[in-house]
Amino acid sequence: MRFKIPIPLLFFLATLVSCQKEEKRPIYLDASYALQEEAYAQSGDEIRIPFRNQNGIKYVQVTVNGIGLEMIFDTGCSGTLISVAEANYLYQKGKLKMEDIIGLTQSQIADGSVVENMVINLEEVIIGGQIRCTNVLATVSANINAPLLLGNEILDRVATIKIDNENETFHFKLK
Repeated sequence: MRFKIPIPLLFFLATLVSCQKEEKRPIYLDASYALQEEAYAQSGDEIRIPFRNQNGIKYVQVTVNGIGLEMIFDTGCSGTLISVAEANYLYQKGKLKMEDIIGLTQSQIADGSVVENMVINLEEVIIGGQIRCTNVLATVSANINAPLLLGNEILDRVATIKIDNENETFHFKLK
């Protein structure tokens, strides 16, 4: 019996290995020197994390598998989304492995259309250098210009979230 690999999976894998196109994306920061485990917020802690507001969109600094990124804080997104460009970068830096690829999923995007995307496991996502989330399921968009979204897959892991627009901070209370 032969193992069949779905065409989208082949496309994704080929893109990870061969995508060398130079494009204008956010600068990635190597945060492998990140805080020690005990320095992260604990259950019950209340944490303030700054955000950047640009045209009504709130951006927050995160570290994904040791690589610094800026993601959109999106309560309307059911999960976490990265583009194939970020997945490729993580792969090239050894921060994403073949065993982190879970499979394919169908997603409905903002315009109502349904697309098929790759699902991966991100070993660690750290929000604002303080809130550490492990084993985060993320969707990888084949669109290299897709925004990076921090959605409810992570946001549901905290007890409460308050947005202080005046001081441009998120107030998280951990479960």
